[in-house]
Amino acid sequence: MIDPWWNPPWPLQWQQAYHRLRTAATGADGLPTTNLPRGLCHWARVQQESWEHLHPGQQDLLTTLGITPHAAVGERPAPATRSYPASPGLDHAHVYAAQHGHLTPDKHTRQAGFPLGQWLGQQRRKARAGTLSATTVAALTSLDPRWNPPWPYTWHRTWQQYRATIRGNEPLPDTLLRWANAQRSQWSTLHPGQQQLLTDTGVTG
Repeated sequence: MIDPWWNPPWPLQWQQAYHRLRTAATGADGLPTTNLPRGLCHWARVQQESWEHLHPGQQDLLTTLGITPHAAVGERPAPATRSYPASPGLDHAHVYAAQHGHLTPDKHTRQAGFPLGQWLGQQRRKARAGTLSATTVAALTSLDPRWNPPWPYTWHRTWQQYRATIRGNEPLPDTLLRWANAQRSQWSTLHPGQQQLLTDTGVTG
C-alpha cells in the first residue's frame, strides 16, 4: 500500500501541512528536530491545542512524528518583530459567543458592524494552513472548542441550527428532519466528533 491516507476525510490543507512537517523531520530517530521553521511550529502547536477534535487518523500521523498533546515543539529563533495590538475580531467574537454560545455564525454575520463571519472564516483558513498565532487559536478555542472543526463548516452550521431548534422546543422543519435522517443513514462515515454532537442532540446511528 503506497499511502493509506491518499484520500483523507480531513481537509487537504491539513494533509499538505502534515507532509511539510514530515519532510522537516530530519532528526536521527526520524522525529522533528528542535530547529523547525516558525510556521511549522505554529501549525504543530495548533494541532496539540485542538488534539481532541482531530480525527484518530490525524492523531496517529502526528504521533509518528513525535507530536502529541504535551510534546515540546521547538522552532528556529524568530527575528525581532514589531508587536501589534490584538485584532478587534477577538473582542467581537467574545461578545457573539457570550450571546449565542458558539462561534459558528453565517459568513455574512456582523457583530456591532464588524464582519465577524468573514473574520472567523479567515482565522479558520489560517489555522488550517498553520499560520494563525497560537495565542489567537487559544483565545478562540476558549470561547468555542469547536470553532474550527475538522469536518465541513456547512455541516457544523446545520448542526447548530438543529440544536437550537431542539433546545427551543420548536417543530423541526422538513429540511432539518431530512438532514438528521441523512446523518443516521451515513453514521459510519462520520467523524467521531460529529457522532458525539449528534448523540448529544438525540440523533444516533
